[in-house]
Amino acid sequence: MARPIKYSPKTVWPVVLESIANGQSLSAILRQHDSPSYAWAKAQLRGDPELRRQYEQAVEDRADRLAEELIELADEPMPDGLDGPGMSAWVQKLRVRVDVRKWAASKLRPRAYGDRLEVAVQTPGISILQALEAANRRVIEGRNIDGEVIEEHTLQLR
Repeated sequence: MARPIKYSPKTVWPVVLESIANGQSLSAILRQHDSPSYAWAKAQLRGDPELRRQYEQAVEDRADRLAEELIELADEPMPDGLDGPGMSAWVQKLRVRVDVRKWAASKLRPRAYGDRLEVAVQTPGISILQALEAANRRVIEGRNIDGEVIEEHTLQLR
């Protein structure tokens, strides 16, 4: 029976994190010969908050790399000598490569590359509820926004 191989996190993780930042996935890196298992890596990440932070930074770096590759792919010239079906196949392959990178970048860094827009009102001192209550009081009192009394014949419900 073979003895289990002991891996040192101090020697394994710098290589893994650099490879992730350069565009590889964790599973692809760990499939290489003499690498620890995916389960070992995930257990290490769960047990070490600083390692987890470094891993997440490497993943963000990978998203940036994927986004930069989109520009390179868009500028890639069509190979010479392709006929109609060959051109079509080349374009389809390029489209898949672009789509995968766009999708991955949007999932890895949704704030930077995602399609969702976040809109938030950050102005302090404005309360929609207070404004509605004030408007309701003015209607009941028969006053306009300047506090002037509105004559009854001008009040109309729409």
